Amino acid sequence: MIDFITGYLIFLFVVSVHEYFHAWTADRCGDPTARLLGRLTLDPRAHIDPIGTVFIPLSPLIFGLFGGGGIRFPGGFRFFGWAKPVPVNPLNVRRWRVDNMLVSFAGCASGFLVALVAALILRGLKITLRDEIIAIRAVVDILWRMGSISIWLSLFNLVPIPPLDGYQFVSYALHLDPLRSGAFLERSGPWLLLFLINTPLLYSILGPINSVLFSSIFRSIAGF
Repeated sequence: MIDFITGYLIFLFVVSVHEYFHAWTADRCGDPTARLLGRLTLDPRAHIDPIGTVFIPLSPLIFGLFGGGGIRFPGGFRFFGWAKPVPVNPLNVRRWRVDNMLVSFAGCASGFLVALVAALILRGLKITLRDEIIAIRAVVDILWRMGSISIWLSLFNLVPIPPLDGYQFVSYALHLDPLRSGAFLERSGPWLLLFLINTPLLYSILGPINSVLFSSIFRSIAGF
């Protein structure tokens, strides 16, 4: 249980950074909506969604405690969820298509950036402490899990299904009108995602990609 709670706190931090980067990028591109509503912050309280940030991420713990199973979703994911979406007015940005694509991608990019920073800190600790690094094993474990969770959530958010960022990015890239061509997906997307995280299909697709990014790149940078 302690392991799960630690992971959940890391999850809260990662999704807060995710939404902060959306708000920061939108503000830099000319849309101050998120900043004026107090969303340009790393404080998790500004980004918590009761369903996506509390109920769904904690549901494996609840079902695991009372159902006797493992603390993970049936599809293989240990953590899945989202924060309250940052409000963005796509008409306020200076370059409509390019800037909206940047705002959509910023959240995913932030996760990879968090993983990179965690890996560089791990590398620095290993070089500085050498054999004494075992004395701060808890810190190493937290940084290790931060890299793992950040990469997983960023990969997941790149999936082109609404309301994920991957769908928004593809919509702007392909000039799709969300009120027309995306109307069906907008309504059914969340239900489709809930189905996919509870079946092995999506995990089997993202798993090999995550293995390359985490096992090959993150571990190489971290030096572990």
